[in-house]
Amino acid sequence: MSSYIRQFRTLLGRNETARSLFLIGIIILAVVGTWGGLRLALSTPYPVLVVVSPSMVPTLQVGDLIVIRGQDPSTIKAGPAPVGSIIVFRPPCCSPGLNDPNYLVVHRVIGLHPGNQNFDTRGDNNGGNNDPWDSIGVPPSNIVGVYQATVPVPYLGSSILAIRSFMYDDQTGQPRPQGIAIIVTLIILLLALETMWPSSKKKEDSPPESTSPSPAGKIGEPEPQTRNPT
Repeated sequence: MSSYIRQFRTLLGRNETARSLFLIGIIILAVVGTWGGLRLALSTPYPVLVVVSPSMVPTLQVGDLIVIRGQDPSTIKAGPAPVGSIIVFRPPCCSPGLNDPNYLVVHRVIGLHPGNQNFDTRGDNNGGNNDPWDSIGVPPSNIVGVYQATVPVPYLGSSILAIRSFMYDDQTGQPRPQGIAIIVTLIILLLALETMWPSSKKKEDSPPESTSPSPAGKIGEPEPQTRNPT
C-alpha cells in the first residue's frame, strides 16, 4: 500500500495536470462533505436556500441566503408577522408547476387549518391574500424546514441566483447549452495552461551550461625546467 502512495505522490510531484485534477477533486469532495454535514446537522435535505421571490419582503429580500432547520411540526408557531414561523415547504396542489418536488415555497404560517393538522400560509408581501392551497392547508409531511437565520454576506445569494440562471433554464430546470460550453471551455483552458506552464518554467529555471576551467599552475609555483643531458 505504501508503495502505491509513494508512486502517487511522485506522479503529483512531476505532473502539473495530475496535481490540478487532484486539487479539483479535493475541492469537490470538501463541498460535498460540507453539504452532507449541514444536511445531517440541520436535519433537512435543504439546509441553505436562496430566496427567489419577493413574496416575503420586507422580512426576506430576493437573493437572501437563508438557513433552514428540520423541526417537529408541533413546535411551529402560527400567527401574523412576526409571530408565525416562516417555513419552507412543497406546495400540496393547485398549480401545474407547483407539483414539482424540487419547487419550494418560503412563507409564514398564519394559522392551523380547521379539521386537520395542516398549516395555512401566506407571504408577508402578498397583501393579506392567503395562498391558493389554503383550501386544504400544507400537510406537515410537505414541510422541508423552518427558517432560522439569514447569512450576512452581501450579494452572495444574488451571485448564486445569477450563476444558476446562466447555467439552468428557470422554466424547465435543464442545463443551458452555453453553461455547459463555458464549463468545458474552462476545463480545457485549465489543462492547457497547466501543460504549457511547466515547460516554460523549466526553461527559465534551467541553469546555464558550465564551462570547465582550463588547467593552470598555482600562483607562485615556479615553471618546470628541462635539462639537457650531458
